[in-house]
Amino acid sequence: MISRRVVFALQWTLATSLAVVLANLIIEILFFAVMGWALLFLLPFVGGVIGGFPLGLFQWMVLRRYVPKSEPWIVVTTLGFFAAWCVAAILLAIVLTVAKGAGNTAVFLALAAATPIIGFAQRRVIKTRFWVIASTAGWASFVAVLTFGSQSLPAVSSLAAKLVSAIAGYAMTSMAGAALLGGVLAGATTGIALAS
Repeated sequence: MISRRVVFALQWTLATSLAVVLANLIIEILFFAVMGWALLFLLPFVGGVIGGFPLGLFQWMVLRRYVPKSEPWIVVTTLGFFAAWCVAAILLAIVLTVAKGAGNTAVFLALAAATPIIGFAQRRVIKTRFWVIASTAGWASFVAVLTFGSQSLPAVSSLAAKLVSAIAGYAMTSMAGAALLGGVLAGATTGIALAS
């Protein structure tokens, strides 16, 4: 029989992965079909709320079975992602301004530097000893996949691109495969930390 910890970690990983892919699709649809380049100015808000809310909701659906009084999880996750996106946008702007021609490593470091904010926000609900470290490792791995492996799982990205292209009315690409792989890594990392 599979232990309760393994079931939790698998459910958490699945919830995280699904939420990240859903958020990725929503952001791509907003960018390509609705707002275009104007979305860049709203990215901290849009990315933070559209990324954080589904994630908080999907994870809470798993968490509520195991952690009493976990209702604030949705709010703290959304706020944590919003704050992390704001800080990441500022750091990225600084890096791209100061180090013109900065490569993917500089972009990764700027984005990954903001990931501890998510774990600190969630710490109000999760009392696990090393939560901030686990959360940072999970979300930094997500950022790494999006930064260095944006072409990961091309079949998933191709399918998502067809969906978003149909909505947008013109052909485009998608990073849904990278979002899925990154979501699995972030979900497994944080899920295992919570289950232990």
